[in-house]
Amino acid sequence: MSEIVFILGAGASKDCGAPLMNDFLDTASRLLGTNQVSGKNDDFKRVFRAIASLQSVHSKSQLDLNNIESIFTALEIANALGKLPGFDPEEIPQVIASLKELIVVTLEQTIDFPTRKSHILAPSSYSKFSELLLYLSKDANPSIVPAIVSFNYDIALDVAMHRTGLGPIYGFGPDSNAQYPVPLLKLHGSLNWAVRKSSGTVEPLTVQQYFSKYSYSGFEEMNTCKMPVGSQLQEYYSKFTDVEVNPEPVIVPPAWNKADYHQTLASIWSDTAKHLGEAEYIFIIGYSLPETDAFFRLLYGLGTVGEALLKKVIVYNPDQSGATEDRFRDMLGPGALARFEYKPMVFSEAISDIRKFFPGRK
Repeated sequence: MSEIVFILGAGASKDCGAPLMNDFLDTASRLLGTNQVSGKNDDFKRVFRAIASLQSVHSKSQLDLNNIESIFTALEIANALGKLPGFDPEEIPQVIASLKELIVVTLEQTIDFPTRKSHILAPSSYSKFSELLLYLSKDANPSIVPAIVSFNYDIALDVAMHRTGLGPIYGFGPDSNAQYPVPLLKLHGSLNWAVRKSSGTVEPLTVQQYFSKYSYSGFEEMNTCKMPVGSQLQEYYSKFTDVEVNPEPVIVPPAWNKADYHQTLASIWSDTAKHLGEAEYIFIIGYSLPETDAFFRLLYGLGTVGEALLKKVIVYNPDQSGATEDRFRDMLGPGALARFEYKPMVFSEAISDIRKFFPGRK
Protein backbone atom coordinates (compact mmCIF):
# COMPACT_ATOMS: atom_id res chain seq x y z
CA MET A 1 0.00 0.00 0.00
CA SER A 2 1.49 3.34 -1.09
CA GLU A 3 0.98 6.71 0.55
CA ILE A 4 0.59 9.97 -1.36
CA VAL A 5 0.79 13.44 0.14
CA PHE A 6 -0.75 16.32 -1.80
CA ILE A 7 0.38 19.81 -0.79
CA LEU A 8 -2.02 22.52 -1.99
CA GLY A 9 -1.28 26.24 -2.11
CA ALA A 10 -3.25 29.32 -3.11
CA GLY A 11 -2.79 28.51 -6.80
CA ALA A 12 -5.16 25.57 -6.37
CA SER A 13 -7.93 27.75 -4.92
CA LYS A 14 -7.43 30.33 -7.68
CA ASP A 15 -9.34 28.02 -10.02
CA CYS A 16 -12.49 28.53 -7.93
CA GLY A 17 -12.22 32.33 -7.72
CA ALA A 18 -10.14 32.85 -4.57
CA PRO A 19 -7.62 35.68 -4.97
CA LEU A 20 -3.91 35.01 -4.86
CA MET A 21 -1.90 36.54 -2.02
CA ASN A 22 -0.65 39.38 -4.24
CA ASP A 23 -4.22 40.16 -5.39
CA PHE A 24 -5.94 39.72 -2.04
CA LEU A 25 -5.80 43.33 -0.84
CA ASP A 26 -6.88 44.73 -4.21
CA THR A 27 -9.86 42.37 -4.13
CA ALA A 28 -10.70 43.40 -0.55
CA SER A 29 -10.47 47.09 -1.49
CA ARG A 30 -12.84 46.54 -4.41
CA LEU A 31 -15.34 44.75 -2.15
CA LEU A 32 -15.20 47.63 0.34
CA GLY A 33 -15.65 50.21 -2.41
CA THR A 34 -18.71 48.39 -3.77
CA ASN A 35 -20.25 47.81 -0.32
CA GLN A 36 -19.93 44.01 -0.42
CA VAL A 37 -18.24 43.44 2.94
CA SER A 38 -21.22 42.16 4.96
CA GLY A 39 -21.26 44.94 7.55
CA LYS A 40 -17.52 44.66 8.23
CA ASN A 41 -16.71 48.14 6.89
CA ASP A 42 -14.97 49.23 10.11
CA ASP A 43 -12.72 46.15 10.06
CA PHE A 44 -11.75 46.69 6.43
CA LYS A 45 -11.07 50.40 7.01
CA ARG A 46 -9.00 49.65 10.13
CA VAL A 47 -6.81 47.24 8.15
CA PHE A 48 -6.25 49.70 5.30
CA ARG A 49 -5.42 52.44 7.83
CA ALA A 50 -2.81 50.11 9.34
CA ILE A 51 -1.36 49.35 5.89
CA ALA A 52 -1.13 53.11 5.23
CA SER A 53 0.71 53.52 8.53
CA LEU A 54 3.23 50.89 7.42
CA GLN A 55 4.28 53.19 4.57
CA SER A 56 6.64 54.90 7.03
CA VAL A 57 8.26 51.51 7.72
CA HIS A 58 8.50 50.78 4.01
CA SER A 59 10.37 54.07 3.46
CA LYS A 60 13.24 52.77 5.59
CA SER A 61 13.18 49.04 4.74
CA GLN A 62 11.74 46.67 2.14
CA LEU A 63 8.18 45.59 2.95
CA ASP A 64 5.69 44.24 0.39
CA LEU A 65 2.56 46.27 1.19
CA ASN A 66 0.60 44.57 -1.60
CA ASN A 67 0.88 41.05 -0.21
CA ILE A 68 -1.56 39.90 2.47
CA GLU A 69 1.00 37.45 3.88
CA SER A 70 3.55 40.24 4.38
CA ILE A 71 0.96 42.47 6.05
CA PHE A 72 -0.19 39.65 8.36
CA THR A 73 3.40 38.94 9.37
CA ALA A 74 4.21 42.64 9.87
CA LEU A 75 1.18 43.09 12.15
CA GLU A 76 2.09 40.02 14.22
CA ILE A 77 5.60 41.41 14.73
CA ALA A 78 4.16 44.86 15.52
CA ASN A 79 1.96 43.25 18.17
CA ALA A 80 4.93 41.44 19.72
CA LEU A 81 6.90 44.70 19.79
CA GLY A 82 3.92 46.81 20.87
CA LYS A 83 4.70 49.26 18.09
CA LEU A 84 2.67 50.22 15.01
CA PRO A 85 2.80 53.80 13.67
CA GLY A 86 -0.44 55.65 14.37
CA PHE A 87 -1.82 53.03 16.78
CA ASP A 88 -1.58 52.60 20.53
CA PRO A 89 -0.10 49.22 21.56
CA GLU A 90 -3.44 48.02 22.95
CA GLU A 91 -5.09 48.70 19.56
CA ILE A 92 -2.83 46.34 17.59
CA PRO A 93 -4.64 43.08 18.54
CA GLN A 94 -7.86 44.64 17.21
CA VAL A 95 -6.09 45.40 13.92
CA ILE A 96 -5.08 41.73 13.66
CA ALA A 97 -8.64 40.63 14.45
CA SER A 98 -9.89 42.99 11.73
CA LEU A 99 -7.40 41.52 9.27
CA LYS A 100 -8.80 38.07 9.98
CA GLU A 101 -12.32 39.40 9.36
CA LEU A 102 -11.10 40.89 6.07
CA ILE A 103 -9.66 37.51 5.03
CA VAL A 104 -12.87 35.69 5.96
CA VAL A 105 -15.22 38.08 4.17
CA THR A 106 -13.02 38.41 1.07
CA LEU A 107 -12.89 34.65 0.60
CA GLU A 108 -16.62 34.25 1.26
CA GLN A 109 -17.47 36.95 -1.28
CA THR A 110 -15.15 35.74 -4.05
CA ILE A 111 -15.72 31.96 -4.13
CA ASP A 112 -18.84 30.81 -5.97
CA PHE A 113 -20.28 27.40 -5.13
CA PRO A 114 -22.36 25.77 -7.88
CA THR A 115 -25.89 24.78 -6.92
CA ARG A 116 -28.37 22.29 -8.32
CA LYS A 117 -31.83 23.20 -7.08
CA SER A 118 -31.42 23.26 -3.28
CA HIS A 119 -28.06 21.42 -3.20
CA ILE A 120 -24.74 23.25 -2.77
CA LEU A 121 -21.93 21.61 -4.74
CA ALA A 122 -18.17 22.17 -4.93
CA PRO A 123 -16.34 24.27 -7.54
CA SER A 124 -15.46 22.22 -10.61
CA SER A 125 -11.70 21.92 -10.10
CA TYR A 126 -12.10 20.66 -6.54
CA SER A 127 -14.83 18.24 -7.58
CA LYS A 128 -12.40 16.74 -10.09
CA PHE A 129 -9.66 16.61 -7.47
CA SER A 130 -11.98 14.78 -5.05
CA GLU A 131 -12.86 12.32 -7.78
CA LEU A 132 -9.12 11.67 -8.14
CA LEU A 133 -8.85 11.10 -4.38
CA LEU A 134 -11.78 8.67 -4.49
CA TYR A 135 -10.23 6.81 -7.42
CA LEU A 136 -6.90 6.49 -5.58
CA SER A 137 -8.62 5.27 -2.40
CA LYS A 138 -11.00 2.86 -4.09
CA ASP A 139 -9.81 1.77 -7.52
CA ALA A 140 -6.06 2.29 -7.89
CA ASN A 141 -3.71 -0.69 -8.09
CA PRO A 142 -1.86 -0.95 -5.76
CA SER A 143 -4.06 0.62 -3.09
CA ILE A 144 -3.26 4.26 -2.34
CA VAL A 145 -3.61 6.10 0.96
CA PRO A 146 -3.88 9.82 0.11
CA ALA A 147 -3.49 12.73 2.55
CA ILE A 148 -3.85 16.42 1.76
CA VAL A 149 -1.83 19.24 3.31
CA SER A 150 -3.34 22.65 2.55
CA PHE A 151 -2.21 26.24 3.10
CA ASN A 152 -5.67 27.54 2.19
CA TYR A 153 -8.32 28.92 4.54
CA ASP A 154 -11.33 28.40 2.25
CA ILE A 155 -13.68 25.39 2.35
CA ALA A 156 -14.04 24.61 -1.36
CA LEU A 157 -12.09 21.36 -1.01
CA ASP A 158 -13.93 20.50 2.23
CA VAL A 159 -17.26 20.67 0.38
CA ALA A 160 -15.90 18.59 -2.52
CA MET A 161 -14.59 15.87 -0.20
CA HIS A 162 -17.89 15.80 1.71
CA ARG A 163 -19.86 15.40 -1.51
CA THR A 164 -17.57 12.54 -2.63
CA GLY A 165 -17.82 10.66 0.68
CA LEU A 166 -14.23 11.37 1.76
CA GLY A 167 -14.91 13.16 5.04
CA PRO A 168 -12.68 15.13 5.33
CA ILE A 169 -10.74 14.15 8.46
CA TYR A 170 -9.19 17.21 10.12
CA GLY A 171 -7.23 15.51 12.88
CA PHE A 172 -9.53 16.72 15.64
CA GLY A 173 -13.23 17.16 16.22
CA PRO A 174 -16.04 14.70 15.48
CA ASP A 175 -15.25 11.48 13.66
CA SER A 176 -16.48 11.21 10.11
CA ASN A 177 -18.73 8.41 8.94
CA ALA A 178 -17.29 8.70 5.43
CA GLN A 179 -16.81 5.48 3.51
CA TYR A 180 -13.29 6.48 2.40
CA PRO A 181 -12.07 9.01 5.00
CA VAL A 182 -9.14 11.13 3.82
CA PRO A 183 -7.07 13.47 6.03
CA LEU A 184 -7.22 17.18 5.18
CA LEU A 185 -4.53 18.96 7.20
CA LYS A 186 -4.93 22.74 7.00
CA LEU A 187 -1.70 24.21 8.33
CA HIS A 188 -2.94 27.80 8.57
CA GLY A 189 -6.45 27.14 9.88
CA SER A 190 -9.80 27.24 8.14
CA LEU A 191 -12.94 29.34 7.79
CA ASN A 192 -14.97 26.59 9.48
CA TRP A 193 -12.72 26.13 12.52
CA ALA A 194 -13.78 27.86 15.72
CA VAL A 195 -11.87 28.18 19.00
CA ARG A 196 -13.55 27.22 22.28
CA LYS A 197 -13.43 30.09 24.77
CA SER A 198 -13.09 27.69 27.71
CA SER A 199 -10.09 25.68 26.53
CA GLY A 200 -8.59 27.38 23.45
CA THR A 201 -8.96 24.14 21.49
CA VAL A 202 -10.20 23.95 17.91
CA GLU A 203 -13.84 23.11 17.31
CA PRO A 204 -14.35 22.41 13.60
CA LEU A 205 -17.79 22.93 12.13
CA THR A 206 -17.90 20.13 9.58
CA VAL A 207 -19.57 20.59 6.21
CA GLN A 208 -22.07 17.89 7.20
CA GLN A 209 -22.99 19.81 10.37
CA TYR A 210 -23.24 23.10 8.47
CA PHE A 211 -25.55 21.65 5.78
CA SER A 212 -27.78 20.15 8.48
CA LYS A 213 -28.66 23.68 9.69
CA TYR A 214 -28.08 25.95 6.67
CA SER A 215 -29.29 25.36 3.14
CA TYR A 216 -29.60 27.11 -0.20
CA SER A 217 -33.16 28.10 -1.07
CA GLY A 218 -32.81 28.43 -4.84
CA PHE A 219 -34.90 26.31 -7.17
CA GLU A 220 -33.18 26.80 -10.51
CA GLU A 221 -31.63 23.71 -12.05
CA MET A 222 -28.14 25.29 -12.02
CA ASN A 223 -26.96 28.43 -10.23
CA THR A 224 -24.27 29.60 -7.79
CA CYS A 225 -24.23 30.83 -4.22
CA LYS A 226 -21.86 32.00 -1.48
CA MET A 227 -21.11 30.03 1.69
CA PRO A 228 -20.54 32.42 4.62
CA VAL A 229 -19.52 29.65 7.02
CA GLY A 230 -16.80 31.72 8.72
CA SER A 231 -19.18 34.61 9.33
CA GLN A 232 -21.79 32.21 10.75
CA LEU A 233 -19.52 30.27 13.12
CA GLN A 234 -20.50 32.06 16.31
CA GLU A 235 -24.18 32.04 15.29
CA TYR A 236 -24.09 28.28 14.72
CA TYR A 237 -22.54 27.44 18.09
CA SER A 238 -24.78 29.84 20.03
CA LYS A 239 -27.97 28.64 18.32
CA PHE A 240 -27.42 24.91 18.06
CA THR A 241 -24.90 23.96 20.78
CA ASP A 242 -23.88 24.92 24.30
CA VAL A 243 -20.29 25.57 23.20
CA GLU A 244 -18.99 29.15 23.43
CA VAL A 245 -16.50 30.09 20.71
CA ASN A 246 -14.45 33.13 19.75
CA PRO A 247 -15.99 35.38 17.09
CA GLU A 248 -13.36 34.80 14.40
CA PRO A 249 -12.26 31.48 12.86
CA VAL A 250 -8.81 29.94 13.25
CA ILE A 251 -6.71 32.02 10.84
CA VAL A 252 -2.96 31.61 11.37
CA PRO A 253 -0.33 33.87 9.78
CA PRO A 254 1.51 32.11 6.97
CA ALA A 255 4.97 33.07 8.17
CA TRP A 256 7.13 34.13 11.11
CA ASN A 257 6.24 33.11 14.67
CA LYS A 258 3.75 30.23 14.78
CA ALA A 259 4.69 29.47 18.38
CA ASP A 260 1.70 31.51 19.57
CA TYR A 261 -0.56 29.00 17.80
CA HIS A 262 1.23 25.87 18.97
CA GLN A 263 -1.50 24.73 21.36
CA THR A 264 -4.15 25.24 18.71
CA LEU A 265 -2.54 23.51 15.73
CA ALA A 266 0.24 21.26 17.10
CA SER A 267 -1.68 18.08 16.28
CA ILE A 268 -2.10 19.19 12.65
CA TRP A 269 1.61 19.89 12.28
CA SER A 270 2.61 16.56 13.83
CA ASP A 271 0.14 14.66 11.60
CA THR A 272 1.60 16.45 8.58
CA ALA A 273 5.13 15.41 9.57
CA LYS A 274 3.96 11.81 10.01
CA HIS A 275 2.39 11.65 6.54
CA LEU A 276 5.43 13.27 4.91
CA GLY A 277 7.66 10.68 6.57
CA GLU A 278 5.54 7.83 5.17
CA ALA A 279 5.00 9.27 1.69
CA GLU A 280 6.28 7.58 -1.44
CA TYR A 281 4.81 10.29 -3.65
CA ILE A 282 4.62 14.03 -2.87
CA PHE A 283 2.65 16.23 -5.27
CA ILE A 284 2.87 19.99 -4.62
CA ILE A 285 0.20 22.00 -6.44
CA GLY A 286 -0.12 25.78 -6.60
CA TYR A 287 2.36 26.49 -3.82
CA SER A 288 5.35 28.69 -4.65
CA LEU A 289 7.46 28.19 -1.47
CA PRO A 290 7.85 31.90 -0.63
CA GLU A 291 11.18 32.94 0.88
CA THR A 292 9.42 33.96 4.11
CA ASP A 293 7.99 30.50 4.81
CA ALA A 294 10.79 29.10 6.95
CA PHE A 295 8.14 27.13 8.87
CA PHE A 296 7.29 24.87 5.93
CA ARG A 297 10.94 24.35 5.04
CA LEU A 298 11.59 23.07 8.56
CA LEU A 299 8.38 21.03 8.64
CA TYR A 300 9.25 19.43 5.31
CA GLY A 301 12.86 18.77 6.32
CA LEU A 302 11.98 17.15 9.65
CA GLY A 303 8.81 15.47 8.40
CA THR A 304 10.38 13.67 5.47
CA VAL A 305 12.84 11.86 7.73
CA GLY A 306 11.45 8.32 7.56
CA GLU A 307 11.91 4.83 6.17
CA ALA A 308 9.63 5.21 3.14
CA LEU A 309 11.39 5.11 -0.23
CA LEU A 310 10.53 8.34 -2.00
CA LYS A 311 9.55 7.67 -5.62
CA LYS A 312 8.39 11.07 -6.87
CA VAL A 313 8.38 14.72 -5.80
CA ILE A 314 6.54 16.77 -8.41
CA VAL A 315 5.77 20.50 -8.21
CA TYR A 316 2.89 21.75 -10.36
CA ASN A 317 2.94 25.53 -10.74
CA PRO A 318 2.21 27.74 -13.76
CA ASP A 319 5.26 29.93 -13.03
CA GLN A 320 7.65 29.50 -15.95
CA SER A 321 10.24 32.07 -14.84
CA GLY A 322 12.36 29.44 -13.08
CA ALA A 323 12.14 31.22 -9.70
CA THR A 324 9.70 28.80 -8.08
CA GLU A 325 11.56 25.75 -9.41
CA ASP A 326 14.86 27.14 -8.10
CA ARG A 327 13.42 27.64 -4.59
CA PHE A 328 12.32 24.03 -4.44
CA ARG A 329 15.64 22.76 -5.77
CA ASP A 330 17.43 24.79 -3.10
CA MET A 331 15.23 23.24 -0.38
CA LEU A 332 15.36 19.58 -1.42
CA GLY A 333 18.13 17.22 -0.37
CA PRO A 334 20.07 14.98 -2.80
CA GLY A 335 17.72 12.00 -2.44
CA ALA A 336 14.61 14.06 -3.18
CA LEU A 337 16.30 15.96 -6.02
CA ALA A 338 16.92 12.67 -7.80
CA ARG A 339 13.14 12.14 -7.82
CA PHE A 340 12.16 15.76 -8.44
CA GLU A 341 10.23 17.17 -11.39
CA TYR A 342 8.82 20.63 -12.01
CA LYS A 343 5.79 20.95 -14.29
CA PRO A 344 4.38 24.40 -15.25
CA MET A 345 0.73 23.35 -15.02
CA VAL A 346 -2.42 24.76 -13.43
CA PHE A 347 -4.52 22.75 -10.97
CA SER A 348 -6.86 21.13 -13.50
CA GLU A 349 -3.93 20.01 -15.67
CA ALA A 350 -2.12 18.60 -12.62
CA ILE A 351 -5.11 16.41 -11.73
CA SER A 352 -5.04 14.71 -15.12
CA ASP A 353 -1.27 14.30 -15.04
CA ILE A 354 -1.23 12.70 -11.58
CA ARG A 355 -3.81 10.10 -12.47
CA LYS A 356 -1.51 8.71 -15.16
CA PHE A 357 0.91 7.47 -12.46
CA PHE A 358 -1.68 5.14 -10.91
CA PRO A 359 -3.42 2.62 -13.19
CA GLY A 360 -6.75 1.20 -12.13
CA ARG A 361 -7.51 -2.35 -11.15
CA LYS A 362 -8.19 -4.71 -14.01
